[in-house]
Amino acid sequence: MFDALLDNHLAFLAAHRGSVRQSAEAIEVVGESDEFSAWIPLSSDVEVPAEVRTVRLVPGSGEGWEDRLVAAGFEAAEVLVHMEAPAGSAVGELVEPIGSEADALGFAEVQCAAFLEVEEPDYDRWQQMFVKQAVQNYQEPDQSLYLLRVNGDPASITLVLRTGSVAGVYAVATKPQYRGRGLATRLLAQARRDAAGGRLTLQVVVGSDAERLYLSLGFRPAYRSPHFRRS
Repeated sequence: MFDALLDNHLAFLAAHRGSVRQSAEAIEVVGESDEFSAWIPLSSDVEVPAEVRTVRLVPGSGEGWEDRLVAAGFEAAEVLVHMEAPAGSAVGELVEPIGSEADALGFAEVQCAAFLEVEEPDYDRWQQMFVKQAVQNYQEPDQSLYLLRVNGDPASITLVLRTGSVAGVYAVATKPQYRGRGLATRLLAQARRDAAGGRLTLQVVVGSDAERLYLSLGFRPAYRSPHFRRS
């Protein structure tokens, strides 16, 4: 079933990217930034609200949506693939989740270095959001934020969020100068350890380097989630 994987992803979005509202007809994700906002239909019979700019489809959305959305002025955008790792035991050294605000700030520092360019016009807004979410979430009992340091410098991170029997992997990132040292692989091994007895999942953009990496690490596609946008 795909629902447990989607529920995990929605829990991450609610905790780190905005808010999530669900009805019998649709799921509405209202992001702190527009790029995280989306409307997800849960039936082929519902109408797209006039104000919606991004529609995301999941297996429960029903048939015929692609043609309907194109006719309504939407254009196909990225496609996320929800992936799942096969059951198996983790190897490697145990990594403890962060337990201090100082490490939460280090976690946000790696996010900024890995995902942003200082020259970006929205750098300050993103940096503030990363800091706010790391500080807000690192003590939550359903989440484990992991940070590896190299000679004291925050170097590599990931986050594991648990919903039921599913452990979702998010925010996998390494500062450019520390890539190629196996740090992310060590953190993914810890995520696998966290998922022992359950399911391990993550989401990446179809065709990306990340998808190829996770395929090589044993993750396999569970389902695809196409996005459609209109201006």
